[in-house]
Amino acid sequence: MQNRCLRKARRAAALTAVLLLLGGCSQQAPTPVSDSGSYWNLTADNEIISYAPVQAGKTIITIGKYQAFDETPLENAVEAEFPDLDIIFVESLGGSDPIAYMALQSRADALPDLMLSTRSAPDNEFLYDLSAESFVSRYNLSSLNAMDIGGKLFQIPAANTVIGIAYNKTLFEQNGWTAPESLEEFYSLCDTIAANGIRPFVPCLKYYTTLESIGLGLSYDSVFSDLEKQTHYNAFIRQEASCEGLMEPMFETLRTLYEKGIITEADFSSSATEVRHSLYAGEYAMMATNLDIVALYQSEQPDCEIDFIGFPTNTPGERWMQMVSGTKLSASKKSMEDTGKQQILLDILDYFSTDQGQSALFQSFSGVSSLTSYQQKAVFAYEDIQTCIQSGRIFFADYFGSNDDIPVFRDWTMGKMAMAEMIKAVDDFKPIDELKLLEEDPIGTAKEAFTRLETSIYMADVMQQITGAEIALMPNNYYYRSNFAEIFQGPIVYPERFILKGTGAKDYLATYQITGAALRELLEHPVINGTQVNVLYAPAGLKLEYAPWADMDENVRSITLADGTALDNDRLYTVAARAGCIDEQYITGPVKEYPEAGSNQEMMTAAIRAAGTISPARDGRVSLIWE
Repeated sequence: MQNRCLRKARRAAALTAVLLLLGGCSQQAPTPVSDSGSYWNLTADNEIISYAPVQAGKTIITIGKYQAFDETPLENAVEAEFPDLDIIFVESLGGSDPIAYMALQSRADALPDLMLSTRSAPDNEFLYDLSAESFVSRYNLSSLNAMDIGGKLFQIPAANTVIGIAYNKTLFEQNGWTAPESLEEFYSLCDTIAANGIRPFVPCLKYYTTLESIGLGLSYDSVFSDLEKQTHYNAFIRQEASCEGLMEPMFETLRTLYEKGIITEADFSSSATEVRHSLYAGEYAMMATNLDIVALYQSEQPDCEIDFIGFPTNTPGERWMQMVSGTKLSASKKSMEDTGKQQILLDILDYFSTDQGQSALFQSFSGVSSLTSYQQKAVFAYEDIQTCIQSGRIFFADYFGSNDDIPVFRDWTMGKMAMAEMIKAVDDFKPIDELKLLEEDPIGTAKEAFTRLETSIYMADVMQQITGAEIALMPNNYYYRSNFAEIFQGPIVYPERFILKGTGAKDYLATYQITGAALRELLEHPVINGTQVNVLYAPAGLKLEYAPWADMDENVRSITLADGTALDNDRLYTVAARAGCIDEQYITGPVKEYPEAGSNQEMMTAAIRAAGTISPARDGRVSLIWE
């Protein structure tokens, strides 16, 4: 382990006074754990930054999670290397546009110290330019050139990723199926699987990246098979050439998949999480995905074995995978201007840029390193990944357009457009610019800043108002089916922040009958996606005393109705929540669905527009106990 010269930046021991987590709170300020900044008050009375206890006397460094991954091994590795630090990973992907949400956070001085994201950052004023740092020279030049913004480097590569097809190997073996060696075999296998009542190949097409990867991967022979075509594609990506004469096979592939019944209209609004879990369950046989599924599979531990292969081509035995820039690491410009933190953050970035640091990263991520010295170990337990990489059957293809262009792809795929119309539409696609999303008209105004807990409470209030339920519940600060967005003070833009990860188009707002005893059990033992999790349900209609840092089974200290009366264990209460946010084991029966309320984003947009100006409800319904 290398000795690192951390500048003496230990904060005062726990329980030294700083500002409240968010300004304007009328309640008395609790005693914070760290003086690392007024925003990151980890013992506030209106916020839960972390459900894990913070270590007293250590310097707190926050790392924003703008994608799903298991942070535990990475956190352990960094804290072992830097024993004076307490690393706090913060769920931060409010919406599906991480750079846009980072910009919002920066405006409120709420940006974490470091950030991990799969999205490339444009020129901006909130990320630190790393181009002059010595550790940058350890990365291969091609990966750095891909992230260069006019000589500035706002991100360094943490893990490149490949895209291919994951399949339920257990299901295949049970049915005597084998992975397709050619495109002809792929379509034949899809027919065979469908005849058995199982969907053969199910992609989540609400993301343009997945859609383009499928089209490009399954048409590789026609789009990327020679240098002339690759040059044409790169010119098209740079908007220097039309897609005409090159991309038609990709478009035809998408339509063929639809006409054969392999993909459906519903796939354009599906949930990637639900698709993955259906793959585990044997309801789906194959899905298009990147290497995130490897780490997710390891953490979710489903009762099946999966395998990962490249896209089949017209040449039997030659499957190809697409490689793209994956997870990237960046630093907050504001944090780097903090003289007490700057060297600490540079030391962490330097550590990640060593062989040891790369090994730590690959405990949480699956991918390919860009560090020139790093000898990639056999991190892939999947033979086809190794084979494709070692034999050079990897094609590099950047994406074009954005999620705003999904309707064009959907209309083409479903036969509603002619080829000439599709070519013109795709030529007119604009490069993604997430920061422009913040220039749209606001949907309302926040008189005061909401913490994420206060935002979750506001969502619960909205659900209760729409349904008339006695109680409403919104999971708070967890990645799946939960809110971790905030409403910052001032004009409210970017309503996409209210998207709940892991929910599908038919996960409607609904009401359920739940007994008082089951309601208590639900709050004490939350179950999301079949797994008990450590999460608070932000309530409407209830009062809770909650100890976030207590053991998972001991953090709910008291539960009453909003007026202070006790829950009746035998009585049925009407409870509002999003479908999937309450596990079926706690539900006596459904009452009603509210599809007209739309998605969580649509519901919140309508509620805020109707209210005009909103403020957080600071009525003491959730009392946090920090012990």
